[in-house]
Amino acid sequence: MRLMLGARILLVNPPLVGGLAFTRQGRCQEREEVLGTTKPPYTLALAAALLRDRGHDVRATDMTATLQSVGDLVQRLDAERFQPTLIVFPSTTPTLAADVAAMAQLKARYGAPLICFGPHASTAPAESMARAAAVDGMLVGEPEDALLQLAALESIDQFDQVPSLTYRRGHEVVPHRARGSFAGFLDAPYPAWDLFDLSVYKLPLVNQSYVLVETSRGCPYSCDFCVAPIHQGHKFRERSAKSLVDEIERGYREFGLTFFYLWGDTVTLNVKSFSAFCEELIARNLPIQWFGNARADNLTDPEFVKRLRRAGCWMLALGIETESEETRKDMAKRLEGQKIRAAVANMRTAGIRSFGFFILGYPGDTVESLERTIDYAIDLDPDFANFYPAVPYPGTELYAKAKRDGLLASEDWNRMEYSYYLLSGNGLDARVVMSAINRAKRRFYLRPGYLTRHAGDVVKLATTKWSVAWDVASRVLFGAPVTDGAPADTVHAAATNASSQPRHPERVA
Repeated sequence: MRLMLGARILLVNPPLVGGLAFTRQGRCQEREEVLGTTKPPYTLALAAALLRDRGHDVRATDMTATLQSVGDLVQRLDAERFQPTLIVFPSTTPTLAADVAAMAQLKARYGAPLICFGPHASTAPAESMARAAAVDGMLVGEPEDALLQLAALESIDQFDQVPSLTYRRGHEVVPHRARGSFAGFLDAPYPAWDLFDLSVYKLPLVNQSYVLVETSRGCPYSCDFCVAPIHQGHKFRERSAKSLVDEIERGYREFGLTFFYLWGDTVTLNVKSFSAFCEELIARNLPIQWFGNARADNLTDPEFVKRLRRAGCWMLALGIETESEETRKDMAKRLEGQKIRAAVANMRTAGIRSFGFFILGYPGDTVESLERTIDYAIDLDPDFANFYPAVPYPGTELYAKAKRDGLLASEDWNRMEYSYYLLSGNGLDARVVMSAINRAKRRFYLRPGYLTRHAGDVVKLATTKWSVAWDVASRVLFGAPVTDGAPADTVHAAATNASSQPRHPERVA
């Protein structure tokens, strides 16, 4: 009798990259320092729940959060006599080479096929496969339904039955025929958080454990620097108020969680349905707090913002990007300046913390416009701010624009993240933009008035996330160089060598 590929499935978040912690969740592909935390692997937890419901034997682990090495994981699996027949892992554009090198060691050990998913797979699947010789297939779009299909196959010879899979057949890469979309999203099961050590996911400032609760998928907007619509599409789908609050209540009662990250690109987009969520949460009187992403133009009604606070809203992050409305139009970021100011003011009045995100070095920016954006951030005065270089992720319109206009100074995927600037033109280069980012952080956070108002937050950040705080402060204050992960040639060689090891196909057939 032939076994299914999904007889024994290992879901694994890869290890640290050169000692650095990265988030690999949905469209997010940033270092821990960006928000002071690596996000819990919601997609892995949800996939584990779906697969267990179908009767598959599943193991899941987050090697980054638990600081495991591949050797540690192998020792644990061998002790449990668990030999995976399918290995699934998320990855990102900047971590792909290192992640594949680590996962290829598991493939060499157990002979199981490697399946990868993430924003790189959705935006540039063929190029991603070319850079990942050890990987057998990459899931394009939302991975859940495709994982269920893969788990039911008898062997890799049936990969063609999974439409959203780009896969390897000998030396040929066979392209996907469709983008994955999770048909059961609205009725998704409770994520298998029991498979993870939730104590390792801590929020800065409060030092409390938290998990993600996915409220919606799809983004109707078309910001040209964002991979979210490519990964999940433009159609906005949202879960019911009852299902969301049920999930929050279960997290509180089963795991003692009191903080939740409402996961969605714009959780407050539909004011009517999100108000229903707030009322449901208020009615249950749960002692919890939540935070998430929003758009400023969803927060111009003071009464709606007050309702969010009554429902436990702790903080909202706003993509403000730049002081220039013209540049926002170039980004396809439809957002008016007066609405941004109204949103920040409404949040401050309601007692909700605001976190503004700003992009420096977008095509068309100049040395002078960088300073105007910094001045604007200070004048707007959100509670927290972060300043990022424009990152031309493959597959985005920003990447196409940079290529078309000759602005792309480097296509090093290992550096396609917020610690580097890879564009050049209009008087801007990596030195100018990254210096401006450090200057922006100094000017924003070292204001006497800001330090007085947020003295408690500064102390909490230093005590709850000391290593992260010091890493950022050393660059901002003293110009310390960015810490790199493993060199690209090292991880590429490791991945290539591991992929040449025997595959032991009898173990997965």
